[in-house]
Amino acid sequence: MNIETLKRIPPRSWLFVPALKAPEWLPKAIATGADGIILDLEDATAPDEKERASGVVAGLGIAARERPAIVVRVNASPPELDRDVDAAVRAGADGVVLPKVEGPWQIRRCAWFLEEAETKAGTDRRLAILPMVETGRAVLRALDLADADKRVVSLMFGGGDLSAIVGWLRTKEGGELALARALVVLAASAAGIGAVDTPWLDIKDTAGARDESRTVRDMGFTGKFAIHPSHVAPIHDGFSPSEEEIADARGLLETFERAVAA
Repeated sequence: MNIETLKRIPPRSWLFVPALKAPEWLPKAIATGADGIILDLEDATAPDEKERASGVVAGLGIAARERPAIVVRVNASPPELDRDVDAAVRAGADGVVLPKVEGPWQIRRCAWFLEEAETKAGTDRRLAILPMVETGRAVLRALDLADADKRVVSLMFGGGDLSAIVGWLRTKEGGELALARALVVLAASAAGIGAVDTPWLDIKDTAGARDESRTVRDMGFTGKFAIHPSHVAPIHDGFSPSEEEIADARGLLETFERAVAA
């Protein structure tokens, strides 16, 4: 999936898969119907396993598969960043999720590493960049991040890390995240790209995942992270229009067509 497609049709669900489990779990993740899959080389990979996990990702041969969008969450700093970006390119991934972003320079550095890896691999495919917005500085500079490079296709909101850094108490209602969510959505909208919301953390509460998805859809988010396969369908449900909304839209179209005919 190329950069323009990811901008035009942003995935509703982004399901995390630990990178070391990818050979076994990736087919299962694809079978969930998720619109997007994130192979995680960062938080889901232990520090002493990161180099091996990067090698596993590099050998996946993603490009040859019939599949949804697949991206790789890389580690933020060189030399791990350079190694992980190279692995994502070699795997045939569609993009990289860049964590711990504080300013546009980090996105431009990632773009430079991608250009180098793509040239070395001899491919004309260009990988997207999806920056994580998970600090106070990143939230307040969200538009600068969105505009940092033409490869940026979505802002990825990390409410868990943001809450821990700022000192907010996380609640199921999520009121503490309202302002940050609004700023991320405004920046993404201004830049014409997607905005992906933080995951619903209660794995057993699928109704809660659906309801929060519906709430953030109405705020302007285009998608949501999923940390468990059982949340994929509820997220899709939450981001899909209701029967009433579909009926209203059809009524508007029919009124317009009658006016044109007259």
